Amino acid sequence: MTAEEKGLLGSEYYASKPLYPLEKTAAVINMDGMSPFVPSRDFGIYGTAKLELLDDLKKVAGERGLRYTPDPKPEAGYFFRSDHFSFAKRGVPALSYSAGQDWEVGGVAAGKAASDDYTAKRYHQQGDEWKPDWTFAGAARDLSILYTLGMQLADSNQWPNWSADSEFRATRDASQGQRK
Repeated sequence: MTAEEKGLLGSEYYASKPLYPLEKTAAVINMDGMSPFVPSRDFGIYGTAKLELLDDLKKVAGERGLRYTPDPKPEAGYFFRSDHFSFAKRGVPALSYSAGQDWEVGGVAAGKAASDDYTAKRYHQQGDEWKPDWTFAGAARDLSILYTLGMQLADSNQWPNWSADSEFRATRDASQGQRK
């Protein structure tokens, strides 16, 4: 996707003119929140969406010793400002992965400090650029979790859905007959 910062232009374009029908898209796993730092003991997603895909992610991450931590700032509206939203509003179960803040080295204090620093000084600003001291150890570990989740979906007959009380559930349910 591209041009997220300009109003989700890339994801909105694709979701409105998909190469593959959205009715037959199992899920969207957005990876904007990959950590260039050390691995964390937890993970999250942007927003508070309830969906089977999150349950699947919790299981895969739990097998690797990670625990789920709810979005610490749901009021910031990141769920609605990230590329996965273009798909969610069309019924496709979608989440945006967020690296945790309880770092294996430095704990919550180090993770929160890095997150606060990034938000204040780099998020959608000119300072948002590569740093030579990044190890990407957290991202490498997290990518293996997301890859495993994706492979499990691809190798199964599973069609994740939204929770019964989700505003996106009715749209997904309406396309049920198009999936095998």
